[in-house]
Amino acid sequence: MYLLAINCGSSSIKGKLFFIANTFELHANLAVSNISSKGEKVKIKIDWEEGKGENSVEEGEDGDKVEYSTLVPNLLEHLVNSSHVNKENIKYITHRVVHGGTHTRGIVITKEHAEGLAEMDKLSEFAPLHNHHAVLAVRSCLDALPEHTSLLLFDTLFHQTIPPEVYTYAIPPPEKETAMPLRKYGFHGLSYASITSSIAQHLNKPVEDVNIVVAHLGSGASSCCIKGGKSIDTSMGLTPLEGLIGGTRSGTIDPTAIFHHTAGAAEDAGYTDYSVTKAEIILNKKSGLAALAGTTNFGLILTRLDPSTCSQEEHKAAKLAYSVYVDRLMGFVSQYLFKLLSTLPLEKIDGLVFSGGIGEKGVQLRKDVLERLGWLGARVDDAKNGGKGGVQVREITKQGSRLKGWVVETDEEGWCAKMARDEFGF
Repeated sequence: MYLLAINCGSSSIKGKLFFIANTFELHANLAVSNISSKGEKVKIKIDWEEGKGENSVEEGEDGDKVEYSTLVPNLLEHLVNSSHVNKENIKYITHRVVHGGTHTRGIVITKEHAEGLAEMDKLSEFAPLHNHHAVLAVRSCLDALPEHTSLLLFDTLFHQTIPPEVYTYAIPPPEKETAMPLRKYGFHGLSYASITSSIAQHLNKPVEDVNIVVAHLGSGASSCCIKGGKSIDTSMGLTPLEGLIGGTRSGTIDPTAIFHHTAGAAEDAGYTDYSVTKAEIILNKKSGLAALAGTTNFGLILTRLDPSTCSQEEHKAAKLAYSVYVDRLMGFVSQYLFKLLSTLPLEKIDGLVFSGGIGEKGVQLRKDVLERLGWLGARVDDAKNGGKGGVQVREITKQGSRLKGWVVETDEEGWCAKMARDEFGF
């Protein structure tokens, strides 16, 4: 019996196939890339654990022409064709869904009981670039595997412990009814839950005793303040747009700026699959590092900090983009450390955690952030900080550093599998 954990984004799908035994056995890593990319072929890649199947990389249609609803069935076919797995033996599928509103647990979906998908469609108004694709994926899974059970798991679940004084927005009641209350919800919750669990295991302490600040830095970036193993504040808000800047997200700006920037900002952007305003497209897809540096590649931005590697204009743009990125990150990280320090001694704080693609690879970024926290006793160990990854949890500060720094590789799919086991009891 197998469980497939998938994570559907607007431009990619990633997943893991687990064999359900006494413990979960990872059998394969899956990825679909170049979705919606003009001029590039959709690529389906399957990496099997040794002896479990034959690794494969297949190219399909042009990314901007492929129907999203066909991608998961195609992925399943490639999975079956490269191994001895019978797709009817995939009994459970977990789906990472960005926005779950006020839900405090996941939603079970079957072919006979798919009522929850209608609610997810309503919530897509607040995360149209993410929830919509997850709903399409769930529907396609139900068609391809009618006997399986899907579990929708939300990035917002981990943040349901945030107190009212933190999640409340100081705005009057809306003029019309909304699909959910207008307030901070927070995202990347499945990642934060995975990281908290990993730190607890590494330090050999209960999750309830973990006190950390996490910087989840990838194409989407956020930070979270975790006290007693629970989220008490996070940088993202009603949508993933609030907070830190990302690859193409603006992060927090004056809300009126977009109305001066974009004519008809509230008008529909003209997408056929879902309704989204011009403002949402500009702030979510055309801002952030892309707007400041002309690229979303953080590694390239770091390279361009050396003026000998690029043009003067590219160097200047990269320098500004990096400075803005560090400034915004320090703003949230410092705020959350202070929030912990207001009720806990420094010795009770387990440290600052870096995660996500940028967090895990950004040697210089981690050094710059931790050096700015020298006033809290943070002392970077250059050898540890510059060391190779491949270890789920590794410390990057010197012995005796009063504030510890960590790099933790998150495992959202593995955490989803654990939540499915807790839900179904297999």
